[in-house]
Amino acid sequence: MKIKTEIINKIFVVTCQGNRFDASFAQEFVKFMRYHIQKGHLDIILDLSSVEFVDSSGLGAIVRCLKEINGRGKLVLCGVNEMVLSLLQITRLEKVFIRAADRKEAFKRLALEKKKQAAPPPPPLAPPKPKGFDDALLSSLSMEGDDEAAAEKTFTDRRRYRRIDHKYILNEDIILKCINKKTGKRLMTVVIDISPGGVLIVSPSKLSIGEKVILEGRIGANFKFREQAVVRNCREGKYGLEFIDPLEKTKSFLLQLTGSVMMGIQ
Repeated sequence: MKIKTEIINKIFVVTCQGNRFDASFAQEFVKFMRYHIQKGHLDIILDLSSVEFVDSSGLGAIVRCLKEINGRGKLVLCGVNEMVLSLLQITRLEKVFIRAADRKEAFKRLALEKKKQAAPPPPPLAPPKPKGFDDALLSSLSMEGDDEAAAEKTFTDRRRYRRIDHKYILNEDIILKCINKKTGKRLMTVVIDISPGGVLIVSPSKLSIGEKVILEGRIGANFKFREQAVVRNCREGKYGLEFIDPLEKTKSFLLQLTGSVMMGIQ
């Protein structure tokens, strides 16, 4: 990854030239941007048109640039692809960043935001709650298996990964259909948490430990999802499902997603 800089109409334009913005580039980017921000380049357009992959370190580096600006200027992202946009949406970071489709729109957005800067900000809105099952139901259910040894093994496996709790999931962000692999029956489900190792769901349908299902749907606006899973734990309509040989692209996306969510909420 290389960095190209330009000054156009007193705006500092930074172009990331490369397809991966990950941990190998994040520290260099932060040092580079901090130096120029401290030199007084406070209104910035960050062009990500060539970037195809951003992990949590990359998103964290861009967030640190926003913190470095500290309200003294504006940062506009342009050329964000669909995969990166999905990560921003799911992690709620799209509300933090100003985005534009291309450079031309980025200059317009920046000019508009500068005009609005003097106006007092609107009061913050309360985050929406998950739909389908209320918090009382979710908190009343505890995950316990009929086989304590198997339950402990599953918990140990799941602890290898960060999980996104239901408090940070909206139904419109993660939509999964659960299909019983044996009967073909579609089950109503609500995702409580998700990780690269599996999902925790609530369902009024009955599933048994060891039963295999197919999970299909989407994560965010663009990432299509279809994986096999096995029921490892269940109690009172709450099921812990472990993925069976997940596709590499699914595991990679969920690793990005869980890391980004944790970064966004800490």
